[in-house]
Amino acid sequence: MKIIKNRLITLCFLHLLIITNTVFAVSFFDDDEDIIWQGAANNYFKYDEQDSSKYGKNEHPVALEEKEIIDALTALEYTETNVLNVESVVSVFSYSQVRLLAEYLSKGLSKATPDQDIIFVIGGKKSKLIVLKTKTFLTGRAFYKDNKLNIIIGEFDFARNQAFEAVLDPGDTGEIAYNFSFGSRTSKSKNFEENINSISGVVQKDIKGKTRQDWFEIDIKIAAEAYLAKKQEKESPQLYQDRALQVEAAKMARQRREMRAEMARMRKDMEQRNNNTSSAKSIEERMTTLDKLLEKELISQEEYTVKRKEILNDI
Repeated sequence: MKIIKNRLITLCFLHLLIITNTVFAVSFFDDDEDIIWQGAANNYFKYDEQDSSKYGKNEHPVALEEKEIIDALTALEYTETNVLNVESVVSVFSYSQVRLLAEYLSKGLSKATPDQDIIFVIGGKKSKLIVLKTKTFLTGRAFYKDNKLNIIIGEFDFARNQAFEAVLDPGDTGEIAYNFSFGSRTSKSKNFEENINSISGVVQKDIKGKTRQDWFEIDIKIAAEAYLAKKQEKESPQLYQDRALQVEAAKMARQRREMRAEMARMRKDMEQRNNNTSSAKSIEERMTTLDKLLEKELISQEEYTVKRKEILNDI
């Protein structure tokens, strides 16, 4: 009897959790003007208050090209060593995560205010064994500051509790809301501690000589160009080399044009100075001649005065 009673209490508690979580998920989205996009209780982009003013206000709103964000985020990689001591290069964000981040960060940041961040939750999958994969979540905080897109990782490869979900959400409706961390300017997350591979335009935040692996500062245009150049080099080394030579040739041609223009300017300045010197000398000589003519009484004082005025007017 006691066992049956305990089971009933457990079932009632689970039922209450189902109701509570479902209501929470619905209330989180309904009539919420801060929502940029929603897929489910754990799949969304949302405006949030700037978590700290320690580093100054954000530079919002800002217009960023979605395609450039895709290329820049795709460039983020790190090197992982597996149990067999074999190294492999791993993308920080999956293909689908990059697309969602690019679309809704560009859309959200174009309307964000300086005191707003964007927080997000995106689903994903992580290889568990050779063939098995477990469902995960990626969360974070994004904003634009110092002409760079800043992304702080909150949760990385956060594993879903599928046993918990099976009880509370047997229909897999996605209405079970988890309690996530979205990353912080003032507190380093230990959920992402990888050093990303070097690429132009991307750095991990340095604070007083200490690296924040969870905080990316991304110059979108430079990182996108670096990614495309690297991709072209990998796909077509000869084409990349030819392009590099063309870029270098164009750079040298531009430098030659600038040098010729500078030399022409210098010649013009020298000619101008010579003309000015010559003109000044000519006027001086004319005045000397005029003085001698007056001294020898070859011209009158009135003629001298008139002529002198004419010479001075030529200066």
